[in-house]
Amino acid sequence: MPQSQSNISFLNMDSSPVVEAHISDRITELEKYHPRIVGCDVVVAAPGKKQVNAREFDIRLTIRVPGPDIHVSRSFGRSTAAEDVSLAVHQVFDAARRELKEQGKKMSGLDVKHHAPILHGTIDRLFEGEGYGFIRGDDGQDVYLGRDSLVTGDWEKLHVGAKVRFREQDGDKGPYAANVAILS
Repeated sequence: MPQSQSNISFLNMDSSPVVEAHISDRITELEKYHPRIVGCDVVVAAPGKKQVNAREFDIRLTIRVPGPDIHVSRSFGRSTAAEDVSLAVHQVFDAARRELKEQGKKMSGLDVKHHAPILHGTIDRLFEGEGYGFIRGDDGQDVYLGRDSLVTGDWEKLHVGAKVRFREQDGDKGPYAANVAILS
């Protein structure tokens, strides 16, 4: 597996071989998780010279992948303890992994809305004057049918015993039929 191009930069602070190694390890983990990573840019930034008393630093991560790039940025309290930087790197890369997972779902179509399956049944009861009735599904369950549930609007063609196909939806008062079509 070819490695992606990685750039690690330190802004307003000295570079750290320990932090660079930690970031490189996390990039390698991301590449195993998502093998289509093209490149990563990581910037560890301390406050500017005019902000000497500032107590925060930023870590910005850009992951280049097919489709939209992933951008993650976090600000953290600054101290001399290397554990703080390591924890910050850990949190940024965990957030990036979650973003990669979400983008992967979207790109693969997993976030596509799925329609209810098409079911078959028979008109069991019909209250023509009131504009509703019930379908007895092939599974034996009764499903509410309203006049506006018909695909073609041919309410007059319905009769007890007519075979229909429909999609079952959940309503406030129980299941109801949608997209009802009369079968020949």
